[in-house]
Amino acid sequence: MKKLIMALLICSSLLPQLALSGSLEAGKSALTRGHYTTAMRAFLPLAESGNSDAQTFVGYLFEKGFGVPQSTLTAINWYKKAGEQGSYGAQHSLGLIYFKGESVDLDYLEAYEWFLRASDSEFPPSLYMLGLMYHQGHGVSVDFDNARVWFLKSAKLGSANAQFMYAYMLQSGEGGSSESHKAMIWAILSEINGKEDAVSITVPASMNMTEIEIETARKIGRECLADNYESCPE
Repeated sequence: MKKLIMALLICSSLLPQLALSGSLEAGKSALTRGHYTTAMRAFLPLAESGNSDAQTFVGYLFEKGFGVPQSTLTAINWYKKAGEQGSYGAQHSLGLIYFKGESVDLDYLEAYEWFLRASDSEFPPSLYMLGLMYHQGHGVSVDFDNARVWFLKSAKLGSANAQFMYAYMLQSGEGGSSESHKAMIWAILSEINGKEDAVSITVPASMNMTEIEIETARKIGRECLADNYESCPE
């Protein structure tokens, strides 16, 4: 009898967690199907109770105006609640809002701070944006060395945009000497991952390479992809 009571107590203690998980999944499912009003009904009570994932989704719905009147300011409010709890998705979304300056004043420094916070979770899009900010001098001084560091971190986590930009910097010699062989490898990887304009790097890079070197670069690229970027050149 004691064991049965203990089991019931354990199960009852799990009920709130199971209910929370169930509501969150229900919201995600509705969101995927485009049933935004249903998604909001599932997310909002969780968000109001402090669930950071739900807060991020509520922010997203308000930012896009899905199922609710569009409101960037309301989205920011929810994203900040989630971001303060460590949600890298919310942190990245805040960074993009301030970086683009859409419906709010453009603020590169604020964008930088949120991208930097998301980078603590090694979120590839935020790592890429930090590289872009250093490359273009948005809110920070142009710093090709730092741009390379952030692009490489993101590239090794599979970001096609970062792979492309790292290849571009290797080919152009920004932040170091021009290295067509390495540029070719990273450009090929970005192309595999969906970067259709990678040809703008592979073509000029190939002009400085022999057919054997090009084929070797393709082989290294395949090996690099197979071992999850562990063997990629830096």
